[in-house]
Amino acid sequence: MKPVFQALGVLLALYVIYALANGTVYAKHRWSYKAFRRDEAPGTYWPIIVIYAGLSLALYFVF
Repeated sequence: MKPVFQALGVLLALYVIYALANGTVYAKHRWSYKAFRRDEAPGTYWPIIVIYAGLSLALYFVF
């Protein structure tokens, strides 16, 4: 089962890299999903990036 979690961790890391390059990250917002842009909402964008990056590392190394 570990290779599955490692693959998910790699995919999530690729998404984080894409979101950093693009400047837009999608995350759950209340009952739906919302796009958060780096230039419009940096106070929300960066914590989401940090959480996704941490989850990626945890999926790859812990699970």
